[in-house]
Amino acid sequence: MNAGNNRLSVSGSWLGLVLLVSLLPVVLALNLFLGASELSPMEVIQTLLVGSGQEHVVRVIWELRLPRALMAALVGAQLALAGFMLQSLTRNPLADAGLLGISAGASLGAVLVVVGAGTLSSGVEIYLQGESVLVWLPAAALVGGLLAAALVYGLSGGSALTPLRLILTGVVCAAILNALVTGLLGLWGQAHTETIAAWLAGSLNGRSWQHLSVLLPWSAMGLLAALLIYRPMRLLRLVDEQALSLGLNLGLWRLLTIATATLLTASAVAVAGPIGFIGLVVPHLARGIAPGHMALQYLMTAIAGAVIVLAGDLVGRLVLAPYELPVGVLAALIGVPAFLYLLRRQP
Repeated sequence: MNAGNNRLSVSGSWLGLVLLVSLLPVVLALNLFLGASELSPMEVIQTLLVGSGQEHVVRVIWELRLPRALMAALVGAQLALAGFMLQSLTRNPLADAGLLGISAGASLGAVLVVVGAGTLSSGVEIYLQGESVLVWLPAAALVGGLLAAALVYGLSGGSALTPLRLILTGVVCAAILNALVTGLLGLWGQAHTETIAAWLAGSLNGRSWQHLSVLLPWSAMGLLAALLIYRPMRLLRLVDEQALSLGLNLGLWRLLTIATATLLTASAVAVAGPIGFIGLVVPHLARGIAPGHMALQYLMTAIAGAVIVLAGDLVGRLVLAPYELPVGVLAALIGVPAFLYLLRRQP
């Protein structure tokens, strides 16, 4: 009976993976077909295949919708994977980059660069300050995220930390860092308040190939690191005594896991703003589809994160067209009830 149940579980997990993989190109295509500008499917297909057509159609597809859709998929995958890593590290299903202060640290780093550049350039908008500022945003967000992670890691006891202490320290540090972001905007960021407020809400509006090219190197490093730490991360899910008995260097791999999650989160935050709850909710979805199969969960988490952010961005563009609802707002509307549900399930 147990063998039969295991076979059904494995079959259901693989079926879920196939459905997610099939859903990804569908949602990606819908992001290209639908929007404020009405384009026929034939116009979109011809533009994608031939690369030519009416100037308006080429501009909408190649300069607006396609880079934005690719960035949404990449950001969603990164935030979801970071959440999976942090939940595995802390053995807490409610952990994510926002809860541990990483997103707040990344936001503070990026805002510092924007406010500083704006002071020097007489208040030009965040994504119109020139390529040099845009290129520095992921690096600044990464530094901010790493410093926040290091602060949380150190205050939690370093190599002797416990998952519960890590979570509690992260909550406190996140509150302090978010207060610093607010204070920074209030004191020196008045010229950027509207633009940065939209960015802090989590928005992909106006993202282009330039933003994608800035994000890609950081994404490649983060995703490669995510593959390399997969095996040690499986052992991090065990209690400390079991992991140590198997020869795992807990301090080293905890540090590398936090650094990888920070790299994935910070680079995504730099170009899209802090989109919350993706890293919290998506790993639970993957675990529900593939219980007991961590490799499939890992892969499903990345794909599901991409699908959900793509779908959220599409809904945000359509529901109030021609105005846009930031994807971060939609993620919060879905994520808060999901968080409360998960919280009630905890003993």
